[in-house]
Amino acid sequence: MKVVGFLTEENDKLYDFNSIKNILKVSKTKLYRDLKKIEDNEFVRYKNQFLYKEKTLLLLMEKTLIERLDKIEREENEFS
Repeated sequence: MKVVGFLTEENDKLYDFNSIKNILKVSKTKLYRDLKKIEDNEFVRYKNQFLYKEKTLLLLMEKTLIERLDKIEREENEFS
């Protein structure tokens, strides 16, 4: 898994779209939908790439974790 990260002069960590997709292991379309839903979604355009702040990655990780835990809980309830 290749992760492309960038550091700004203010030591902010930025991640490109494909790195976020690889970290979260979600499809491209799902990631686009989730990025649109984030209200404070800030990005930087650099060399024809959109770079997203670390805060955005953490919000998406939290959302993905909650969705996967809910899915596991639903599956357990079906078998009970």
